Amino acid sequence: MYEKLDKLRAEVERCKSKIEDDKAKLKAAEAKLQEAENSQILADVGALNLSPEQLAEFLKLATSGKLTTSGTAKSYETTAVSTDHETDNDDETEDFDDEEN
Repeated sequence: MYEKLDKLRAEVERCKSKIEDDKAKLKAAEAKLQEAENSQILADVGALNLSPEQLAEFLKLATSGKLTTSGTAKSYETTAVSTDHETDNDDETEDFDDEEN
């Protein structure tokens, strides 16, 4: 008469146990994901070849919304390099050559 209730109680306990196991698996998977994301972020930042000061400036620009293109790192590097006089002189030389022809 109570066999059905005993079976149902046993099933409930198995489900609770499975849920606890799944929660532990979920926490482990989330930890692995977080570690992988952190590693990817470090790799991406390292690939930029920026000094800590340049990285801080880049992040300030990014959080302020001043960087809007998908290639923001490349745009930032290009902006930093554009202040170089050698780059500016090359552009002026090309304009001058065009005017002569």
